[in-house]
Amino acid sequence: MNERAVLRELKAGDTGALSEIIGFYTPYLYTIASNIMDPPMSREDVEETVSDTFVRLWEHRDEVTPGKLKPWLAAVVRNCAKDVLRSHKLHAPLDDDVLEIAVPDGMEESVLREELTAIAREAVDSLGEPDSEIFKRHYFLYQKTDEIAAVLDMNAATVRTRLRRGRERLREYFGERGYSCADPNL
Repeated sequence: MNERAVLRELKAGDTGALSEIIGFYTPYLYTIASNIMDPPMSREDVEETVSDTFVRLWEHRDEVTPGKLKPWLAAVVRNCAKDVLRSHKLHAPLDDDVLEIAVPDGMEESVLREELTAIAREAVDSLGEPDSEIFKRHYFLYQKTDEIAAVLDMNAATVRTRLRRGRERLREYFGERGYSCADPNL
């Protein structure tokens, strides 16, 4: 899929471009939503959340820039899934498990976002294996610790311990680069 061309057509109001995006990204978004919502939500709730994501894409098609479609869709589906859980008085499994970084004063938001994204990738990669794999599965694919343990042939308690230690190492990594965690209890 040529993202630049498809986004150009989408911005022009071409529903065929939206259909192409839906066909290409549905499995990816379904995986993210399912990892957040299942259980306790049904398969139909997950499918509806993915559909809502594509509706939001259509409504905000002028805001998506080439090269940013996949992360934009991932962020929207995560937010939609968490909204559904909140509406049912439930919580996403990772709500209490996030590393928040304090933003230095005077930095432009887009520059900061790009810099933090690059640093986060470096930081996670610096954890080494299997910790890097555990982090990616947990925070980017929203897999539960039991699922990760099964895939990596580990004990679930070991996965949780590696996540906790990894968060500590990431805090240090960010701190060495002039960033600090917004919440010292994380």
